[in-house]
Amino acid sequence: MNIRLMTLHDISEAAAIDKAAFAKPWSEKEFEDELDKDYSRYVILEDNGKAVGYGGIWCIYETAELIRIAVHPDVQRKGFADAIMKNILSCAAECGCEHILLEVRTSNTAAKGLYTKHCFRQIDLRPGYYDGEDAAIMERKLQ
Repeated sequence: MNIRLMTLHDISEAAAIDKAAFAKPWSEKEFEDELDKDYSRYVILEDNGKAVGYGGIWCIYETAELIRIAVHPDVQRKGFADAIMKNILSCAAECGCEHILLEVRTSNTAAKGLYTKHCFRQIDLRPGYYDGEDAAIMERKLQ
């Protein structure tokens, strides 16, 4: 397993992972736009030389926001999301962020389990945020 910063060369693989993992995947252009932002940090996880997951955050002053994390469904439940999360948390701390926020569908028990494992706690709720489904707002202190 290898985790490294995502580059423009990784966009097609990241988009393929996204398409397999999400009902509303991002386009390659959306990934390109994300990599172009000076406050965004995206990593890609490779297993045996093949991209199988990625994650991204925005680091803005003292706050990081988890923007997206995905592992290809064919290789889920192997600890890849856990490894990506650890890397993202380290990256946010290195950027000087004091805490990290995220939104997650209230029905997404797998993601909520990952976030809880990494010491996130729910701090609020956004009613109807995801096409009518509520979003839990979760936070973790970094420092």
